[in-house]
Amino acid sequence: MYFPNAEVFVNPALLLLLGLILGTLSGFFGVGGGFLITGGLLIFGVPPIFAVGTGLTLIMGSSIINTLKHRHLGNVDFKLGIVMVSGTIPALYAAERLNSALEAAGLAGPVIRSTYVVFLAALGTFIVYDYWRTRRQTGGGGDQISTASMARRVRSFRIPPHSLGIPGLGRVSTYMSFPVSGIESMSVFIPIAVGLLVGFLAGLLGAGGGFILMPILIYGLGIPTTIAIGTDLFQIIVTGSVGTFLYSLSNHVDPLMVFIMLCAASAGSQLGTTATRFVDAGRIRVLFGITILSGSAAMALKQVAEYNAGLAYLSTAASFLLLGVAGVICLVIAGLLIMAKLKKPEESKA
Repeated sequence: MYFPNAEVFVNPALLLLLGLILGTLSGFFGVGGGFLITGGLLIFGVPPIFAVGTGLTLIMGSSIINTLKHRHLGNVDFKLGIVMVSGTIPALYAAERLNSALEAAGLAGPVIRSTYVVFLAALGTFIVYDYWRTRRQTGGGGDQISTASMARRVRSFRIPPHSLGIPGLGRVSTYMSFPVSGIESMSVFIPIAVGLLVGFLAGLLGAGGGFILMPILIYGLGIPTTIAIGTDLFQIIVTGSVGTFLYSLSNHVDPLMVFIMLCAASAGSQLGTTATRFVDAGRIRVLFGITILSGSAAMALKQVAEYNAGLAYLSTAASFLLLGVAGVICLVIAGLLIMAKLKKPEESKA
């Protein structure tokens, strides 16, 4: 099927499959799925700048659906999300300008792919290692993490100025409580800095920033996994909306692709969101780590194929790896949900 904006032929069945997988993983992991959607579009042959713009637009739509579902479950810290957004928006604009300059210089593809490989590989490795280390030391799961003491230190940082003068209000403290996340007091400059980092990466890579924000909230700030998932999705709505607006201005969004994928994503989001109520938080994290490791490997294969025409078959292998692993993870999520629901009635009888 021909997509006129991106000027490329793509099989719509692949887009539907990508959308279904995205919706499921987005609802379950609390990420926009940019590491999957942009990577998938690149592998399908979509030009890098269109993969970024189209990916952000789909992420926005999918995240709205999933945030509403997680809000119903009480998993969204809107207060924390709004503070982070104040740093996200200016960083998004700076990243979009950098991306446009890279595109003009013919460097957008290599830079986006290389950055993806490095970030996804590092994050995936750490998350899987943390799960293995925590299970080995404590035998527990849930919200037990190896960086708990570091997270407490980060939350206790005293960052000046400690108060600001606001007309009509006088001196206002720069420390806030975030009860939904279990934080009694934290400098507002910490979530603002997190927003700056996530916004820049989101704009540069065409992701909602969730693949880096969710781990930061859990491992850096010690926020419970389910709350991190819902809050992450809320922040991604803003990231995706601003990013979509910026890339639409330069006509780097293919709306037909977005429509096809969003139809399938809305169905997958129901499964992913529901599963977070029943699946252990530790398992959610390790499955997320495995998923983004597969994304890193797929992008690395694509990068090698780009530089060596004799290894063009690696692009096909990357496509199968990316969608194959993500599809298997979706099946695992469905299996864990079914097992948990079957186990619950048995426990009630006991």
